[in-house]
Amino acid sequence: MSIDGKIQALNNAIREALPHMESVADENPNAQVHLRTLKFSLGAEWIEPEATLLERFVWHDLVADPLQQSPANADVIFMLDTSGSMSDEIDAVKRSCQDFANHIAKVGANVRLGLIGFDIGGHRGSSASTYTVHNLSRYTIGVWPLARPEDFKRNVQSLSLCLFGGAGCYLANKDTTDMFPHVVRAFSDPTNRRVLVIISDEMGRNDGLNSICSQLTQASIQAHVLGVAGRSGAHQAIANQTGGQFWDISRSKGKHDFKSLLDTVAQTIAKEMTKNLVDGTTSAGTDMGRALSMLAEELRIPPMANRALPPVLVLVTDGQPTDDFEKGLRALMDQPWGKRSVRIAIAIGKDADIAPLRRFIGHTELDPLHADNPEALVKYIKWASTAVLKSASAPASQSTASSPPGLNVPIPSPPQVDLPKDGEVW
Repeated sequence: MSIDGKIQALNNAIREALPHMESVADENPNAQVHLRTLKFSLGAEWIEPEATLLERFVWHDLVADPLQQSPANADVIFMLDTSGSMSDEIDAVKRSCQDFANHIAKVGANVRLGLIGFDIGGHRGSSASTYTVHNLSRYTIGVWPLARPEDFKRNVQSLSLCLFGGAGCYLANKDTTDMFPHVVRAFSDPTNRRVLVIISDEMGRNDGLNSICSQLTQASIQAHVLGVAGRSGAHQAIANQTGGQFWDISRSKGKHDFKSLLDTVAQTIAKEMTKNLVDGTTSAGTDMGRALSMLAEELRIPPMANRALPPVLVLVTDGQPTDDFEKGLRALMDQPWGKRSVRIAIAIGKDADIAPLRRFIGHTELDPLHADNPEALVKYIKWASTAVLKSASAPASQSTASSPPGLNVPIPSPPQVDLPKDGEVW
């Protein structure tokens, strides 16, 4: 939430919504409206010691945990097949690598990104290049240095089909093993976590497998492989033996889209990165499960009364849980008031994970709201705190025939929002 002014937009949205909430409360003087704020990042914390009557509630602006501007603590290198068989995929791979860099930058992980192209046949590019060419026993590889995400995106653009020959890429044949000393040396900082992402749609034998995996494991390099399944199983074996994951890209061949696969890779890597806070502590990211467990404790009977209007729970996040979300959700739903609550979720930006928000809501009739810019966030916060509050606080709204199955409060339709003229902000 510290990126792109999201926390400031959230503060502004809630301050703007409070007077409208007071107007809704005035329409039904028999219903007392209480507010309370629970924030979560590294752990979770109640802002107010107890629920406060709306007319006495004062919003205190939230401040996002600032990420320390420290050197990268992880290096990720893409090793890309540039052979002719990648003709359908090379442009999609380049676009997807750029999306990957954007994702890593958005989540705030301190990561450097590198690039290696490999192929058979010799270098076909300019001698005045930004990468180093190595002609090996059979293969030619080009190594771009590790760089910040924004510089990596420019490096990816200089990659092209058949740049290093075009005659094929056959991991893990024995003649592919002499590429990997150069791969190991490309990870220049021995103190950083090391991740290799291999992308290739051709596979050879596995007579070089043991040597490749030995070189990677001895250098503490984890390899994720976007490759093909086959008789030798070399691609999957490289991932398994180095502690990485394997994704079969043969299903995507011809679709010109690796984005979903690389989004998954980015999330896998980013979740494992620690975030260094300025006070010296570290966070795995977003402790949403802990927040739900704390919420569950406050919805017990007591302190909650047996009879009351259903509570409205509004979950706002721009990321994905990095702790035990399911445990927290189970604790919440084990409470009667957890089950009977009106649960609304607002996802901020394209990097927010929608799946846990859907599980939090728990009704197929309701989708998470997606705020891509400050204006949308204001509208959704105002809607959740007024229109939904009005339905929940009106006695006649409890258990109506028009409510969808499983909902004891009819939920009005959310407002329509438009992207700003300059497109998506978050």
